[in-house]
Amino acid sequence: MKEVVRSLVLDALKKAVTEGQVDIREPESVLVEVSRSKDPRFGDYATNIALVLSGPAKLKPRQLAEIVVQNLNMDPSVLAKAEIAGPGFINFFLATEVWHKVLATIHEEKEVYGASEKPDSPRVLLEFVSANPTGPLHVGHGRGAAVGDTLARLLRKNGYNLHTEYYVNDAGNQMRILGRSLYVRYKQMMGEQIEFPENHYRGDYILELAKELKGTQLGAELLELPEDEAVEKASRYACSRILDGIQEDLRYFGVEYDGYFSERTLHESGMVTATVRELQEKGKAEEHDGAVWFAMNEQQDEKDRVLVRATGEPTYFAADAAYHLNKLQRGYGLLVDIWGSDHHGYVPRVRAAVEALGYSPDSLKVMLVQFVNLVREGQKISMSTRSGEFITLRDVLDEVGPDAARFFFLTKRSDSHLDFDLDLAKKQSRENPVYYVQYMHARIASIFRIGQERNIDTDMTDPDLSVLALPEEQRLMKHLADFPDMLREAAEALEPHRVTFYLMELADMFHAYYHDNRVLTEDSDLKKARLFLAEAVRQVVANGLDILGVTAPERM
Repeated sequence: MKEVVRSLVLDALKKAVTEGQVDIREPESVLVEVSRSKDPRFGDYATNIALVLSGPAKLKPRQLAEIVVQNLNMDPSVLAKAEIAGPGFINFFLATEVWHKVLATIHEEKEVYGASEKPDSPRVLLEFVSANPTGPLHVGHGRGAAVGDTLARLLRKNGYNLHTEYYVNDAGNQMRILGRSLYVRYKQMMGEQIEFPENHYRGDYILELAKELKGTQLGAELLELPEDEAVEKASRYACSRILDGIQEDLRYFGVEYDGYFSERTLHESGMVTATVRELQEKGKAEEHDGAVWFAMNEQQDEKDRVLVRATGEPTYFAADAAYHLNKLQRGYGLLVDIWGSDHHGYVPRVRAAVEALGYSPDSLKVMLVQFVNLVREGQKISMSTRSGEFITLRDVLDEVGPDAARFFFLTKRSDSHLDFDLDLAKKQSRENPVYYVQYMHARIASIFRIGQERNIDTDMTDPDLSVLALPEEQRLMKHLADFPDMLREAAEALEPHRVTFYLMELADMFHAYYHDNRVLTEDSDLKKARLFLAEAVRQVVANGLDILGVTAPERM
């Protein structure tokens, strides 16, 4: 719909330039901003084009607005009227037939409704979760998974050329700690009196892995090998088994990746070393006191950062620089990373490395996901990963189900803190947003089911939509018309939570409408039109829930 209004404005502007009423160069390239009017008294859509172009056109905003309105194509099947408001805003009132055509389009396109093409899309690599394989996924990872997978579905719906990837941090100090944690637990289990290090992983999952080793060839080897070798083998084993569990939990959560990428391969291939050398050759890194430092300017970071320690060991920053270079060398024009909010200070460093390696820093976009607090009976549940005192993502999924978890994780912007109320997620009431939205779909499905059970004609062929004259019906049709615009704008802004907000608003509208109005009314024309409207609502709900990775039930 916004494109319809935008085209009307551009055509009017070009006509005014052709007839010498306005002096603007290349009017066809003017960016016309169109917004949805919140108050129906001010029309359906509005543009501020007259305010934006008044300077270049050397005209007062209202004067330019009048010229644009004079040159509008007033096709009565599209545009009912256009009004000038305030200092020069133009408000557009679309014809009722436009909203009727939207319903017909939904019925025709079905699950494709809302999809669009993006022929100019760069190849996009979306990386998300990428939790260290040192323990099971926790609820914070779950929020990142819901945001990332929904964003992937949203981008694909909008025609983006997308690849999703999980970066496996299977190298470095935390993997040595993991290996030593398993090694020590296993030796304890085999009867050796050995103290467990204070800063190691204490979760029950380490004990379970140690039990797995008992009686195996690897278990026997660990007791015979020198400690460094034993820790390395234990680390690889633990990493593999934990990653298996992570992948299983993600699949249960409805999350699949196009690929997994191992940090270890960057080190083994020599790419980390080569990336550091390239930064040195470009004058972006230099050695002091035996270490190699990346030079930051004041706009990028408050101080220089270590790439290679004096011991010769590369830092995580060096590996991340190499990984992002690898992504770009694979031909991806846009890298989208979803990180935890505790990585906020790390963003400018990686962007600076991308720029230093010869790429635009804008080729990397980082979305930060804020912390999640689990709430039960009004009380927050404390969690600590290393101590092992935490509720895993799988625990939450087993308690409330994948649908509720995915929806709840997207009830706020990803950069806002989220209190996840476990009790609310299980309620079957309008207080529970996922239940309220899913119930809208099930309620509409039940209308048709009840009609069939009672031998009521539910045929919707060639409805007379002019009978949908109630304000509530008009609002529903207009909201359905907003769905494609919402999806496109949400994809461009990388804001998947907009889909959740849209569905919650639609649920409020439809449930209120259904409460006050019968769909299976005795008036056959009205019944047919309302069924046509209800089915369009059901289809849009199904399409929206599909993007969220949430099921659309027929019965509840």
